[in-house]
Amino acid sequence: MTSRGLPPELEEYAEVESIDWKEVKKSSSELRKKGASEVASVTDALVEFATKESMKKDPDPSIISAGVHASLMRGRLAEALFLSTEVQDVEVMGLRAIVLFVLSDVEELRETLAGLEAIVDDKSPTEDLVRLSTVRVLLAAAERDTSVIMCIMEFDALLEEYPEQVEEPLVETMFTMYVVGSLLREIGEAARASRIVDTLEKMAQSRKHRMFLALVENLRGHICSLQGDLRKAEEHYLELEKISREMSFNLGLGMALNNIGTLRINALRLEEALDLFKESHKLMDMDVGRVVSLTNLGEIATILRDYDEADKYLKEAVRLDRKTKKGVVEAYAWRTILLSRTGSFKDARDLLKETEKIAEASEKPLTRCAHLFAKGIYEHQKGDSKKAIGTLEELLGISQKEGLFEYLIRSELELSSVYVHLFSKARNSEHLSRAAYHLNDLIQVAKEQNLQSLYASALLVRSDMFAIAGQDWEAKSDLERVKKVSEYLEDTRLGREASQRLRTLTSDKAINSVDQSGVAEKLDRMAVYRPTVSKPVEVPAPDLHTLIAMDRISGLPVYVFNFGETIGMDSSLLGGFISAIAAFSSELMGETGLLRSITHEGFTFMMEHSPNLIIALIADEETFKVRYLLSVFAKRFQEEYPHVAGTDGVDTALYQGADDLTREVFSEILMESDEE
Repeated sequence: MTSRGLPPELEEYAEVESIDWKEVKKSSSELRKKGASEVASVTDALVEFATKESMKKDPDPSIISAGVHASLMRGRLAEALFLSTEVQDVEVMGLRAIVLFVLSDVEELRETLAGLEAIVDDKSPTEDLVRLSTVRVLLAAAERDTSVIMCIMEFDALLEEYPEQVEEPLVETMFTMYVVGSLLREIGEAARASRIVDTLEKMAQSRKHRMFLALVENLRGHICSLQGDLRKAEEHYLELEKISREMSFNLGLGMALNNIGTLRINALRLEEALDLFKESHKLMDMDVGRVVSLTNLGEIATILRDYDEADKYLKEAVRLDRKTKKGVVEAYAWRTILLSRTGSFKDARDLLKETEKIAEASEKPLTRCAHLFAKGIYEHQKGDSKKAIGTLEELLGISQKEGLFEYLIRSELELSSVYVHLFSKARNSEHLSRAAYHLNDLIQVAKEQNLQSLYASALLVRSDMFAIAGQDWEAKSDLERVKKVSEYLEDTRLGREASQRLRTLTSDKAINSVDQSGVAEKLDRMAVYRPTVSKPVEVPAPDLHTLIAMDRISGLPVYVFNFGETIGMDSSLLGGFISAIAAFSSELMGETGLLRSITHEGFTFMMEHSPNLIIALIADEETFKVRYLLSVFAKRFQEEYPHVAGTDGVDTALYQGADDLTREVFSEILMESDEE
């Protein structure tokens, strides 16, 4: 507290004559007697004083501004929003824009900007011009109607025009800097985001503004998460929690608990995450925030199969969203999933229709993905596996194209889960092979993105699949890798599970005694995994050399495409080599052992199998993106150029246009190579 008995963040209002500080301090003293902290008592008293002022016909904007600022310091968004309603003052409107951005209220934010533009002109004070510029950046960031880089450039231009904002920043400038840093982190620009947060920290220190020091810790934690340093991220989130508790900044405290809960989800420690999310939910004072919080709780409770608890959370989430009309699609999607899992298919179908309407109205890929995810699970639970696979493959395609990391992971997991279910019903080894195929894709993604917990958990499930198929050696190999990762992560749970399975495999029990329902349950638990970034880190595209489609029986090539220089091997010999290795693998390990890739003398041979063809791509190395594109090509090639296995001779005229198909499917990789 300052010598005047005010928090340093509010010192700028000490000279505002219209604020009756005697009344404020008297109210503050009464609150202190009731146990409120110094910061809480002063801010509560000031908010109360401003609320009385807001009831007047012509309220004093300076008093309202002080009240909104005090509300923001405590994360009391509802009061900040109420106080700033219909007050046509630049400072009040600038602070209101911060509240609207946090609440993702784009429409109101747009109206606020229009109101500012109507009263601010070239002759306005510098502070007003700065506030107008910050609101423009916030709206652009909220709408995402322009690129992130454009938002950042606009903010850079603001600081160049008003360099004094670095040394003596407005609250609006500091918040906009926080948003810009968050955007940089979101697109993977960790170094630039770190420089932004360093500058923001200096600004916050110069203003002695603890709310922004708390936000600095939050952003530093996010940057560490992006870089894969989850231990350091948690340290920053704990510091955010400490500062927030000290100054009764409830929003910051809720953010800290939510972020730590997300870290627990990343470690797949779901029960701990659920407890943290419950604590975070208690601090939410706005319906919009409660919808998201309740949806998180409902999602985890559904995954943990606590369906009664999940129903309570998700029913309330949907009720609040219908009331606020914000269209939080995840609330409807997870309630659809819950109803599907509990067999309430009529109610699930009705809710799925609402989910679809929200997705169609939004046209955002993320919203569409949420609908497809719910639809795929609904179809799967109803027993229509064919439809479910088609829906989930569509989801995989969109999430891969748009770089939507969360749904890329979820689509692979759900596809694997559907095939495990089919295997448990029919004991068809091809279904187990397809389940392992999608799990292998997930393992590849986890390796590329350094997602150690997800990688180890996927290996654990794959070891069970190998055990079911009777592939003892492969199961043990996966479990040994899980033990090494668990030691690195210091995750005793993973280590215990791996050791227990290893003991089972070396006992006299039959290997295929592994329960398929246990595999499905583990896949379900992994489905709640949330990457710490919305988009995966870009993995450099490898050089592509040759694409070859060969007859599965004879090994003779039916189609060959060279991306650049040929690799110096006759295509017939190459086809024979790949065919022989694939046949040996199938003979040794059955359908579940269909060879997907081999590495030989600096080349990686990636393969896709069908009843009639083996389609192989030779590249410098395997990546998830290249593997995905190969699967897309294989599917389209077989549809557009059907082949009968064992056919003697090849009529190349049958494959006219196949080169165009190859260039179309691999265009993204080819463009990246050209740019390099």
